[in-house]
Order: sequence, then structure tokens, then C-alpha cells
Amino acid sequence: MTNKEQALILKNGGKNWQKWGLGRLNILVALFMISILSACNVSYTTIPSMSVEATVSPTLATVPTVTLIPTVTPVPSPTSMPSDPPGTIALDFIALLCNADWMNGAQHLAACPAVNADQSGGYAATSDALSDQFPNTPVLLMVPNANALFLRYPAFQVGAHDRFHTTLLCGTSASCDVQFALEYYDAQGKYHEFMKWDYKTGAPPIVVDLDLSALAGQSVDLVLTLRLFHAIESPQHDNGLWVAPHIYRPLP
Repeated sequence: MTNKEQALILKNGGKNWQKWGLGRLNILVALFMISILSACNVSYTTIPSMSVEATVSPTLATVPTVTLIPTVTPVPSPTSMPSDPPGTIALDFIALLCNADWMNGAQHLAACPAVNADQSGGYAATSDALSDQFPNTPVLLMVPNANALFLRYPAFQVGAHDRFHTTLLCGTSASCDVQFALEYYDAQGKYHEFMKWDYKTGAPPIVVDLDLSALAGQSVDLVLTLRLFHAIESPQHDNGLWVAPHIYRPLP
């Protein structure tokens, strides 16, 4: 073989070796890359979703604290006169007691007699027998004879809104069965019964607030009356008490 032919063979063999080497190198690089990718491959695990149920406590309204008021047993208070709203006393029966005409149904009596005078026909006077029940309040005592006692007052012009106020009762130390009455004489001198109240021992006081509008505009002689319908057993029995009798006139 000539030197030229040997050189040609070597030349072609080198080319073939070069091609084989490159192919093998490519295979090796590919395997290396695969191993790297396998080593770097990350496995992802899916975490199951969790459903969390939130329990919400209801909001409670604050209940206000209630302070209980203790029950108090009422203490009875003393009997009192009807309360007058602003106004005036148009007629005070006790203040004018000595100006009244006293009668017992059979005869006229001396008004406001002396202490030592004969009082067997009946009499009237102020009294302090009810000072515990009615402190600082004037009280008129009427002591009748066998039938009645009348106190006729001077002429009085009745106003449109006048009212008669008093409290009626008897003393507690003796028996009592009487009739209280407010009566009058008109301008012509005719006698009229107007209002009456029966009272017996042990009954509660009678609180009077009487409308006088039926007599409005008239000039009348008012009469405080205490009547009996039985025989008197003792002068201490059947004694009637009028607490602060008066005509009240409200302000216009």
C-alpha cells in the first residue's frame, strides 16, 4: 500500500472516530441531564382542604339589674280635713258662732252663754276633744236637748263655686246616734232642708265636701243642725262634733 493510500485511510478513520466520539458524548450529556433532572424532580403532595366550621356564640343583651323596692305596710295617718286648693274661706262657722241664732226646736237660746248659765236646753262651744286627730284645727261641739239644736247664721250670699267643707263625728267616750244637717232659710224666710248625714258610734268620720252651686246667687241664712230620734240617756251622749266647718270659695 502506498503512502498515499495509507494517508487517505487515516484521514477517513479520523473522521469516523470523530463522528463516533461526538455521538457518544451527546449520549453521555443526555444521560447526565436526565440524572440531574431526576434528582431535582420535586414531588408535590396535595394537602386536602379542610373545612373549618366556626361556632358563633350569640350575643346576649345585658339585662339591667332591677332593685326591688321593699313592701312597706302603710301606717294609718290621722284623719284630716279636706285639703283646700288656693282660695278663701267665705264663711267660718266657728268664728261666727256667737253671731248665730241658737234654737232647740222649742225656744230660742242665748248665744255663747256664760259658763255658769243654764245649758239644759242645749248649747254649742269650741272643743279640744279631737286635738290628737286634728291638731291645730278648730272643732265645734253641739250638745242637743231632747230633740235638736239649730245654729242659724246671718245672711250669706252664695258664690257660684262655693263648697261646704267639714268632717263629722262624735266623741269616742260615749254612745252617739245623731243626724248632722246643713239647712237654710231663703230670702223670704222659708225653711229648707238641704243635706243631711247620719252618724253612729264606731262609724268612721264623715268627710264633707258639698257643692253649693244650687244656691249660687241667693242670699240665705245657713243653719247647722244636730237632730236626735231617740231619748237622751245622758248629757254626755249624742254630742256632735263639726271639724272646722266653713264655706270654701276658690280663686276666680
